[in-house]
Amino acid sequence: MLKEAAITAVIDKLKKKYPAEAERAETGVRQAAALWDTRKDGTAAAFKRFCRESFVPASRLDVVLAAFESKLESADGHFNALTLKLRREMDEDTGPLNPVDAMFAAYSPGEHFTEDMFLSKLAFVVLLNFPVRTLDDCLKLGPDWSRSEWARARLAQRFKRRVPPEVNRAVYAAYAAAEAYIGSYNVHLGCLTGADGKKIFPDGPKLISHWGLRDHLKSLYAEGEGAVEKQRVIRRVMERIVAQEIPEKAVDSGKYAWDPEANTLNGAAARREPDTRYARFLDVFRAHLKEDPYFPQEPTHMDRKFNLGREIPEAEVEAMFTALLEAPEGAAAAKLIAARLGRPLEPFDIWYDGFKARSSVSPAELDKLTASSFPDAAAFQAAIPDIMRKLGFSGETARFVGDRIQVDAARGSGHAWGASMRTEKARLRTRVPAGGMNYLGFNIAMHELGHNVEQVFSLCRVDHTLLSGVPNTAFTEGFAFVFQDRDLEVLGLPSSGGKAALMKTLDTFWATREIAGVALTDMYVWRWLYANREAEPADLREAVTRIAGEVWDKYYAPLLGGRGCTLLGVYSHMISNGLYLPDYPLGHIIAFQVEEYFKGHRLADEMERMCVLGSITPREWMSRAVGAEISPEPMLKAAAGALAALAAPAGK
Repeated sequence: MLKEAAITAVIDKLKKKYPAEAERAETGVRQAAALWDTRKDGTAAAFKRFCRESFVPASRLDVVLAAFESKLESADGHFNALTLKLRREMDEDTGPLNPVDAMFAAYSPGEHFTEDMFLSKLAFVVLLNFPVRTLDDCLKLGPDWSRSEWARARLAQRFKRRVPPEVNRAVYAAYAAAEAYIGSYNVHLGCLTGADGKKIFPDGPKLISHWGLRDHLKSLYAEGEGAVEKQRVIRRVMERIVAQEIPEKAVDSGKYAWDPEANTLNGAAARREPDTRYARFLDVFRAHLKEDPYFPQEPTHMDRKFNLGREIPEAEVEAMFTALLEAPEGAAAAKLIAARLGRPLEPFDIWYDGFKARSSVSPAELDKLTASSFPDAAAFQAAIPDIMRKLGFSGETARFVGDRIQVDAARGSGHAWGASMRTEKARLRTRVPAGGMNYLGFNIAMHELGHNVEQVFSLCRVDHTLLSGVPNTAFTEGFAFVFQDRDLEVLGLPSSGGKAALMKTLDTFWATREIAGVALTDMYVWRWLYANREAEPADLREAVTRIAGEVWDKYYAPLLGGRGCTLLGVYSHMISNGLYLPDYPLGHIIAFQVEEYFKGHRLADEMERMCVLGSITPREWMSRAVGAEISPEPMLKAAAGALAALAAPAGK
C-alpha cells in the first residue's frame, strides 16, 4: 500500500498546478490511493506519475465522462449478451439438460472486467477525477444535481470497491447452482393422493415450486367450496418443501403416488430429500461472505442490498413492512374475506384471490382464449405492439418497444432480463405449456412485459446510459405490477361491476400484506446467517422454519390461524436470489403510488417520462415522478376506504 508521504507529495504537486481545483485534486488522489496495490499497479513513483498525467481539468471532464459512458455501455452490453448465450439452455425450454449446460451457465464472462479496469488504470482515472458520492451525499445533494452530475456520481460509484475476480466468480457460480436447483424443482399434481390412494388432481399439471403451486392454489378459489380440500393439500406440499420433508423421488417426477399428509410414496415410507435447498442457500451466503472484506463501509450482504442496491436503509424498509402488517386494515380485510368465503380462514388464505376484478368469462374460457391467442412464445412476441397500443401507447412507441424485446419459452417460471446496450434486445422468458399459454401464464407474461417495457425505455431513451435503469428492482417490479393488473383490458374483457376499483385496491393490499411477511422472513434469516456463520444445512433449515413460524404467529396467525405455519419460507427467491424478496412489497407500494398518479394521468403519457429519470435515488425518483416519498400510507388509506365501502358481504 502507498505511504502517506507519497500521497501527500502528489497532492501538493497537483495543487500547485491546478490551484483552483485543489480540493478536487486531493479528493481524487486519496480515492485512487486507497485502492492502489503496489504489488499489481506499480510503485509509489508510478502512482505519482499516473496522477500527474491523468488528472483532468474540470473543463474537460464531460469529454472523459462521454468516453467512459460509450465504452462501458459496449462492454456491459456484450458481456450481458454473452452471458445470455451461455445460460440459454438453463433459462429457456430447449429440451433435456446435460452437465455442460450448468457449467457454461456458471461461467461469468465479465467477472474479470472490473479488475482489468483497475489493472489498465482506467478505473483509477475515474477515481482520480470524479468524487465517489455516498448515499448521504446523494440524498442531500442529489436534488440539486444536473443530469451530468448524476452520471458522474454513478460512474465513480462503479469503481468504489475492488473485489477480486475469484470472489465475483464464486458469487456467480453459487447463484447459478441455486437457480439450476430451483429451475427444475417441480411437483406433479397428478401424483398427489389422499389416504385412500385416490388422486386428488387427476391429470393435474407439473408445477414449479413455489410459483406454480401458489398460482394453482390461487386459481382454485374460482371452484368455490370444493376447492378447500385441494388447497389444504397444496399447503401441505409447500410445508413439506420448506421442512425438506418431501420424498426425494417425488421431486420432478411423475412416477410415484405421493400422499403429502402421510408423506408416503405408493403407500410406503420414503427417504426424504437431502437438505439441498438449504445447502444451496448456504453456498450463496458463503459466496457473499467472501465479498465482505472489500466493502468496509457496507460489510454485509444486507448492507450492500439496502444501502448500495436499493439505496433505502434497511430500517426504513422494515418499518414500512411492519406498518402494513400491523395496520388494522389487515384484520378488517380478513373479516371480509371470511364473510365472502362463508368459512373461517385458514393459512393458505394468505393467497386469497377473490378480490381480483374478474371478467364474466369463466376460467376455462379464459384459458381457451389465451391458448388460442398465444399458442407459443412467438405469438406473444408478435402481439407486443398490439398490447402496447391497447394500453394507450402510440403506434410508433409500440413498434419501438416491440422491436426491442425477444420472447422465448422459459424452462422455469419465467423472467425478464434487460439488455445492457441499446443495440441488444431485452429478453422475456415465459412458460408456454403444450396447447398454448393458459390465463395464468398470460398474467405472468404481462408482469414480465412490464419489466421489459421499463428496461427498454430506461436504456434506449435515457439521456445518459450511466443512468440507465430505475433506482432499484422494486421500481421495475412496480411497473411490472402495473402491466399485470391490466391483463383483462388487454384481452378485451372488462372488469366486472362498478366495484372493480375497490376490489382491486383490496387485492393489492392483501397481496402486499402477504409478501411483506415473506420479505421480513428473508431479512431475518439473513440476520441469523451472519450471527451463525458456521451453520450447516440442517441448522439453516431449522432456523428458516422457526423464523417463518415466528413471523407467522406475530402477523398472520391472529387472522388466519395455524400457529407455527411455515408457508412464509416457501418462496424460491430465498434460495436463488439472495435478499431479493423485499423488492416485491416495495414494488407493490411503489406501484400503488404510481397507479394513484395514473388515475389523473395516462399510463402511456407518463410511463416513459418516469422511466427516463433513470437510476437516481429512490427518494429523488419518486419526488420527480409523482411528487411524493415512498410510503405505504396511500395504500392503507385506500384500503380503509374500500373496506368501508364493501363492509357488507358481497357474495362469493
